[in-house]
Amino acid sequence: MARSTHRPRVIVNMAMSLDGRITTRRREHIALGSRHDRYLMDVLRARADAVVIGSGTLRHDGYPVLVRDADLRRRRLRRRGSAHPLNVVLSRTLELPLRRAFFAHPDTERLVVTTRRAPAERARRVARRAEVVRLRTTRLDPAGVLELLAGRGVRNVVLEGGGEIHWAFQEAGVVDEIYVTLTPRLIGGRGAPTLLDGRGFLAADHRRLELVSCRRRDSELFLRYRVTARRGP
Repeated sequence: MARSTHRPRVIVNMAMSLDGRITTRRREHIALGSRHDRYLMDVLRARADAVVIGSGTLRHDGYPVLVRDADLRRRRLRRRGSAHPLNVVLSRTLELPLRRAFFAHPDTERLVVTTRRAPAERARRVARRAEVVRLRTTRLDPAGVLELLAGRGVRNVVLEGGGEIHWAFQEAGVVDEIYVTLTPRLIGGRGAPTLLDGRGFLAADHRRLELVSCRRRDSELFLRYRVTARRGP
Protein backbone atom coordinates (compact mmCIF):
# COMPACT_ATOMS: atom_id res chain seq x y z
CA MET A 1 0.00 0.00 0.00
CA ALA A 2 1.36 3.42 -0.93
CA ARG A 3 1.87 5.51 2.20
CA SER A 4 1.82 9.26 2.41
CA THR A 5 5.17 10.58 3.56
CA HIS A 6 3.22 12.91 5.86
CA ARG A 7 1.79 10.23 8.12
CA PRO A 8 3.44 7.65 10.37
CA ARG A 9 3.85 4.03 9.38
CA VAL A 10 1.11 2.01 11.07
CA ILE A 11 1.17 -1.68 11.97
CA VAL A 12 -1.33 -3.85 13.83
CA ASN A 13 0.05 -6.40 16.27
CA MET A 14 -2.21 -9.02 17.87
CA ALA A 15 -2.33 -12.64 18.99
CA MET A 16 -5.53 -14.52 18.18
CA SER A 17 -7.02 -17.98 18.28
CA LEU A 18 -7.33 -20.10 15.15
CA ASP A 19 -10.91 -18.84 14.77
CA GLY A 20 -9.87 -15.20 15.01
CA ARG A 21 -10.86 -14.36 18.59
CA ILE A 22 -8.68 -12.19 20.81
CA THR A 23 -10.54 -13.05 24.03
CA THR A 24 -13.71 -14.82 25.14
CA ARG A 25 -17.31 -13.67 25.04
CA ARG A 26 -16.94 -12.70 28.72
CA ARG A 27 -13.84 -10.60 27.97
CA GLU A 28 -11.73 -12.73 30.29
CA HIS A 29 -8.11 -11.79 30.94
CA ILE A 30 -6.13 -14.40 29.03
CA ALA A 31 -2.65 -14.47 27.52
CA LEU A 32 -3.12 -16.13 24.15
CA GLY A 33 0.48 -16.03 23.00
CA SER A 34 3.56 -17.78 24.30
CA ARG A 35 6.65 -16.31 25.89
CA HIS A 36 8.17 -15.99 22.43
CA ASP A 37 5.10 -14.09 21.24
CA ARG A 38 5.47 -11.67 24.14
CA TYR A 39 9.13 -11.13 23.23
CA LEU A 40 8.19 -10.29 19.64
CA MET A 41 5.62 -7.84 21.00
CA ASP A 42 8.44 -6.20 22.93
CA VAL A 43 10.54 -5.98 19.76
CA LEU A 44 7.76 -4.11 17.96
CA ARG A 45 7.15 -1.85 20.94
CA ALA A 46 10.86 -1.06 21.18
CA ARG A 47 10.85 0.05 17.53
CA ALA A 48 7.70 2.14 17.85
CA ASP A 49 7.48 5.82 18.67
CA ALA A 50 3.90 5.34 19.90
CA VAL A 51 1.54 2.48 20.74
CA VAL A 52 -2.16 3.23 20.30
CA ILE A 53 -4.99 1.51 22.14
CA GLY A 54 -8.71 2.16 22.46
CA SER A 55 -10.59 3.00 25.63
CA GLY A 56 -12.13 -0.48 25.67
CA THR A 57 -8.69 -2.08 25.78
CA LEU A 58 -7.67 0.26 28.58
CA ARG A 59 -10.79 -0.61 30.57
CA HIS A 60 -10.22 -4.33 29.97
CA ASP A 61 -6.48 -4.51 30.66
CA GLY A 62 -5.58 -1.35 32.55
CA TYR A 63 -1.84 -1.80 32.14
CA PRO A 64 0.71 0.63 30.72
CA VAL A 65 2.33 -0.23 27.40
CA LEU A 66 5.88 -1.19 28.31
CA VAL A 67 8.97 -2.72 26.75
CA ARG A 68 9.28 -5.53 29.28
CA ASP A 69 12.49 -7.17 28.08
CA ALA A 70 15.36 -5.55 29.97
CA ASP A 71 17.89 -5.73 27.12
CA LEU A 72 15.49 -4.25 24.57
CA ARG A 73 14.55 -1.55 27.07
CA ARG A 74 18.20 -0.58 27.67
CA ARG A 75 18.91 -0.42 23.94
CA ARG A 76 15.85 1.70 23.31
CA LEU A 77 16.81 4.04 26.14
CA ARG A 78 20.27 4.53 24.64
CA ARG A 79 18.93 5.17 21.13
CA ARG A 80 15.82 7.20 21.86
CA GLY A 81 16.17 8.55 25.36
CA SER A 82 13.01 6.80 26.55
CA ALA A 83 12.57 3.23 27.72
CA HIS A 84 9.00 2.91 26.46
CA PRO A 85 6.96 4.23 23.53
CA LEU A 86 4.44 7.00 23.92
CA ASN A 87 1.24 5.46 25.37
CA VAL A 88 -1.73 6.76 23.36
CA VAL A 89 -5.38 6.15 24.24
CA LEU A 90 -8.26 7.05 21.93
CA SER A 91 -11.50 7.89 23.74
CA ARG A 92 -14.46 9.81 22.33
CA THR A 93 -15.97 10.71 25.72
CA LEU A 94 -13.13 10.15 28.23
CA GLU A 95 -14.99 7.54 30.24
CA LEU A 96 -11.73 6.06 31.49
CA PRO A 97 -10.71 4.13 34.64
CA LEU A 98 -8.27 6.66 36.06
CA ARG A 99 -7.21 4.47 38.99
CA ARG A 100 -5.77 1.76 36.78
CA ALA A 101 -2.02 1.13 36.56
CA PHE A 102 -1.91 2.67 33.09
CA PHE A 103 -2.19 6.15 34.62
CA ALA A 104 0.26 5.55 37.46
CA HIS A 105 3.43 4.21 35.84
CA PRO A 106 6.30 6.67 36.48
CA ASP A 107 8.26 5.95 33.30
CA THR A 108 5.64 6.31 30.56
CA GLU A 109 4.54 9.37 28.64
CA ARG A 110 0.74 9.28 28.28
CA LEU A 111 -1.42 10.99 25.67
CA VAL A 112 -5.21 10.75 25.56
CA VAL A 113 -6.85 11.87 22.33
CA THR A 114 -10.52 12.74 22.51
CA THR A 115 -13.26 14.69 20.72
CA ARG A 116 -15.64 17.59 21.25
CA ARG A 117 -18.06 15.11 22.83
CA ALA A 118 -15.93 14.79 25.97
CA PRO A 119 -17.25 16.88 28.90
CA ALA A 120 -14.88 19.62 30.07
CA GLU A 121 -14.87 18.47 33.70
CA ARG A 122 -13.96 14.92 32.67
CA ALA A 123 -11.14 16.30 30.51
CA ARG A 124 -9.78 18.20 33.51
CA ARG A 125 -9.75 15.04 35.63
CA VAL A 126 -7.94 13.01 32.98
CA ALA A 127 -5.46 15.86 32.43
CA ARG A 128 -4.18 15.36 35.98
CA ARG A 129 -2.84 11.97 34.93
CA ALA A 130 -2.09 12.34 31.20
CA GLU A 131 -1.86 14.93 28.48
CA VAL A 132 -5.25 15.40 26.83
CA VAL A 133 -5.70 16.61 23.26
CA ARG A 134 -9.19 17.30 21.98
CA LEU A 135 -9.75 16.99 18.24
CA ARG A 136 -12.11 19.50 16.61
CA THR A 137 -14.49 16.72 15.58
CA THR A 138 -17.13 14.51 17.19
CA ARG A 139 -15.41 11.32 16.05
CA LEU A 140 -11.88 9.95 16.33
CA ASP A 141 -10.80 10.13 12.72
CA PRO A 142 -7.69 7.95 12.26
CA ALA A 143 -6.19 10.36 9.73
CA GLY A 144 -6.58 13.19 12.23
CA VAL A 145 -5.01 11.12 14.98
CA LEU A 146 -2.03 10.29 12.78
CA GLU A 147 -1.66 13.93 11.73
CA LEU A 148 -1.54 14.89 15.39
CA LEU A 149 1.10 12.24 16.14
CA ALA A 150 3.16 13.16 13.09
CA GLY A 151 3.27 16.73 14.36
CA ARG A 152 4.93 15.39 17.49
CA GLY A 153 7.63 13.58 15.54
CA VAL A 154 6.01 10.13 15.65
CA ARG A 155 7.05 8.06 12.64
CA ASN A 156 6.14 4.51 13.65
CA VAL A 157 2.85 3.52 15.31
CA VAL A 158 1.75 0.14 16.64
CA LEU A 159 -1.96 -0.56 17.16
CA GLU A 160 -2.65 -3.02 19.98
CA GLY A 161 -6.42 -3.19 20.07
CA GLY A 162 -9.05 -3.67 20.28
CA GLY A 163 -10.86 -4.83 17.18
CA GLU A 164 -12.89 -1.62 16.90
CA ILE A 165 -9.72 0.48 16.73
CA HIS A 166 -8.21 -1.90 14.18
CA TRP A 167 -11.40 -1.62 12.13
CA ALA A 168 -11.43 2.20 12.19
CA PHE A 169 -7.83 2.45 10.99
CA GLN A 170 -8.30 -0.29 8.40
CA GLU A 171 -11.47 1.32 7.06
CA ALA A 172 -9.60 4.63 6.78
CA GLY A 173 -6.91 2.92 4.70
CA VAL A 174 -4.03 3.88 6.97
CA VAL A 175 -2.74 0.45 8.07
CA ASP A 176 0.49 -0.62 6.38
CA GLU A 177 1.23 -4.01 7.93
CA ILE A 178 -0.36 -6.59 10.20
CA TYR A 179 1.57 -8.89 12.55
CA VAL A 180 -0.54 -11.81 13.74
CA THR A 181 0.41 -14.60 16.09
CA LEU A 182 -1.89 -17.52 15.32
CA THR A 183 -2.22 -19.51 18.53
CA PRO A 184 -3.32 -23.17 18.79
CA ARG A 185 -6.67 -22.48 20.42
CA LEU A 186 -10.34 -22.45 19.54
CA ILE A 187 -12.47 -19.94 21.47
CA GLY A 188 -15.67 -19.34 19.50
CA GLY A 189 -18.63 -17.35 20.77
CA ARG A 190 -20.86 -14.95 18.83
CA GLY A 191 -19.95 -12.06 21.09
CA ALA A 192 -16.24 -12.77 21.43
CA PRO A 193 -14.06 -9.88 20.17
CA THR A 194 -12.05 -10.50 17.01
CA LEU A 195 -8.95 -9.05 15.41
CA LEU A 196 -11.17 -6.79 13.27
CA ASP A 197 -14.55 -5.79 14.67
CA GLY A 198 -16.81 -2.97 13.50
CA ARG A 199 -19.37 -3.30 10.74
CA GLY A 200 -17.02 -5.19 8.40
CA PHE A 201 -16.25 -4.96 4.70
CA LEU A 202 -18.57 -6.13 1.97
CA ALA A 203 -17.11 -8.05 -0.96
CA ALA A 204 -16.29 -5.02 -3.08
CA ASP A 205 -14.18 -3.49 -0.32
CA HIS A 206 -12.27 -6.46 1.12
CA ARG A 207 -8.72 -5.41 1.99
CA ARG A 208 -6.16 -7.54 0.22
CA LEU A 209 -2.99 -8.67 1.97
CA GLU A 210 0.41 -9.84 0.81
CA LEU A 211 2.20 -12.38 2.98
CA VAL A 212 5.64 -11.03 3.87
CA SER A 213 6.78 -13.82 6.20
CA CYS A 214 5.52 -16.90 7.99
CA ARG A 215 7.43 -18.56 10.81
CA ARG A 216 6.55 -21.47 13.03
CA ARG A 217 7.64 -22.02 16.60
CA ASP A 218 6.20 -25.08 18.30
CA SER A 219 2.45 -24.86 17.58
CA GLU A 220 2.31 -21.09 16.96
CA LEU A 221 2.49 -19.35 13.60
CA PHE A 222 3.92 -15.86 13.31
CA LEU A 223 2.47 -14.13 10.27
CA ARG A 224 3.41 -10.78 8.79
CA TYR A 225 1.24 -9.23 6.08
CA ARG A 226 1.51 -6.10 4.00
CA VAL A 227 -1.78 -4.34 3.22
CA THR A 228 -2.00 -3.79 -0.52
CA ALA A 229 -3.88 -1.03 -2.35
CA ARG A 230 -6.08 -3.58 -4.12
CA ARG A 231 -9.64 -4.19 -2.90
CA GLY A 232 -12.40 -6.60 -3.71
CA PRO A 233 -12.78 -10.41 -3.95
